[in-house]
Amino acid sequence: MPRTLLALLVPEAEPLVGDLRARMDPSARRGLGAHITLVYPFIDSPSVTPEVLDRLRGVTARHAAFSFRLADVGTFPSTVWLGPTPADAIARLVVDLEASFPDRPRAGPVFDGFVPHLSVARNVRRDHDAIVATCRGRLLASGEVACRAREVHVMERADAGWRVFAAAPLSEA
Repeated sequence: MPRTLLALLVPEAEPLVGDLRARMDPSARRGLGAHITLVYPFIDSPSVTPEVLDRLRGVTARHAAFSFRLADVGTFPSTVWLGPTPADAIARLVVDLEASFPDRPRAGPVFDGFVPHLSVARNVRRDHDAIVATCRGRLLASGEVACRAREVHVMERADAGWRVFAAAPLSEA
């Protein structure tokens, strides 16, 4: 059954890390562009009804569109990522989304605290330090990446790869 996730798509990051993601992030190889995962898993695709989308749009309407920068490189044990600054608007959005959809499925490990991030390389251990150095060098050369979050995307993973299933705009007020 196709799974969905809620994400902020970050096309502004593609020039900086798109080539790295294409080689080192399995989701990129399945068609998922640069993004910050907000909620995964969300809801299986057949259960994303018009009512669910209305509820999602109600949540996103409570949050204003916001700007952030990608200026930091961070790591988890086998992941290299770019960190958004400031991250508080993303964290508040995630808390609201999770509280508004308590019936969503749970899968995978449970982590203490949400860390907003844009994965560049996943499941890497051998070249971890070199990837970090590459990302830092690129940020130093090009400067931080200015980004704008305007909507939350419901992304669906089907056999052919990831695709946009629906979008819910953030408030422009």
